[in-house]
Amino acid sequence: LGKTVQALALVQGLHGNGMAGTGLVVAPVSTLQNWKAEAARFTPALRTLVHHGSDRERDPKAFPAADLGIVSYATLRADRELFQAREWAVVILDEAQSIKNPASQSFAAVKTLKSRHRFTLTGTPLENSVIDLWAQFDFLEPGLLGSLQRFRRRFGALSTDTPDPERQRLQRIVRPFILRRTKDV
Repeated sequence: LGKTVQALALVQGLHGNGMAGTGLVVAPVSTLQNWKAEAARFTPALRTLVHHGSDRERDPKAFPAADLGIVSYATLRADRELFQAREWAVVILDEAQSIKNPASQSFAAVKTLKSRHRFTLTGTPLENSVIDLWAQFDFLEPGLLGSLQRFRRRFGALSTDTPDPERQRLQRIVRPFILRRTKDV
């Protein structure tokens, strides 16, 4: 199954087990309608709310009526105070490479979100450097990989071309948190 369907199954499972509160998906604007359609198709019992567009509701009371809120990274940045004012049951970042730059506004916006559970979905966890990985883990498990400065000193120059004990150490640290789909059956 795809990442979207698996994430929706997770939200449905949490909701079915008495999850209190609303889940939130943060995704690129190009995928918002896909999230809504997939939710309607695979988890029709979930009440969804797409928070996007110039006529979007800016009242925080709109979210309790939904089991799952869906918002773009850009709209999250624009309506940051609305989203950081509450605790979400679960926050899922789709195409999480969108927060790869720890100095970006998107990274800063998602870091302000309060939630009991956090997940990132991406097909490309590392695009440019190992710092991409640090940014995602700083959202998922703040402090697990240390400060950005310390991480950069220790792992910033890692090469994927040659075996390296530090790279292997980093892999051991993050492996329990990563679910990878492979072509193996």
